[in-house]
Amino acid sequence: MRPGVFTSFMGGMSYETALPMIHAAGFQVISLGGNPQLAGYATAADRQKLTALLHKLDLVIDSVHAQFPEGDRLFAEDESMRQESVRLCKLALDAAAEVNGRVVVVHLLLPYDIPPGEQRDRMIAQGRRSIAELAKHAEARQVGLGLENGQRRDYDEVLFNLLDELPTPYVGLCYDSGHEHIQGRCFQILQQYGNRLLALHIHDNTGSDTHLLPFSGTVPWEDFGKAMAGLNFAGDLVLESGMAHESFQTPEDFLAEAMRRCQRLQKMMTENGDSAESKVAKE
Repeated sequence: MRPGVFTSFMGGMSYETALPMIHAAGFQVISLGGNPQLAGYATAADRQKLTALLHKLDLVIDSVHAQFPEGDRLFAEDESMRQESVRLCKLALDAAAEVNGRVVVVHLLLPYDIPPGEQRDRMIAQGRRSIAELAKHAEARQVGLGLENGQRRDYDEVLFNLLDELPTPYVGLCYDSGHEHIQGRCFQILQQYGNRLLALHIHDNTGSDTHLLPFSGTVPWEDFGKAMAGLNFAGDLVLESGMAHESFQTPEDFLAEAMRRCQRLQKMMTENGDSAESKVAKE
């Protein structure tokens, strides 16, 4: 897996500023954040400029985050709000197809605090309609639709049900390590649905969604390589870490350390992969 990083690692930074620094740090892959203007996929002219800069720097796109928070209303009870969210997610899928992005990542049942009952059931029914519609749009454009795991188990139950209901290769899991860690567990979702993995959002925390670099928080990264071993994953190792809760003085310093952390994870995965192969050979 190639090392990758989000272009929105520093708040307010445009892709035009971020990409040369990402390239200079040695990254080969990027993931576009959920602000289409800053990420460079809002308009046809933006996408042309983005594509040209990617070609110049020899960078490729792993994933595109659908616009948020506006695109996070796929489960809204209000039909006009739901339809607008679907429209924005379709635009992200169209943009990803144009700039050769593999996957578009979307959020599911939000806000998190909707209790069980009739309202939640209505929202889940709306969400099913939204995801089914987006799945068809994704397949028509040959772009993956990555459903991102959340910060609560009841959210993830909705995710698992949708993955089970939509066995198409164009719908799968975007695994967010920080979100699962907030729940007090790590990498169990990869063990359950690793065969549906489309994209990785790798970051650390100490119990809240701070998007730290790996090894800056309390995620047990020694288990990550074990969870990934044996998965037929076609994507890249993409960090969704940011500078907001780190102490780096410059974006260049942050990116240099991000590359070192990424390489550390890659080494752990390689070692686990070698161990798994040796075990199979002995058996």
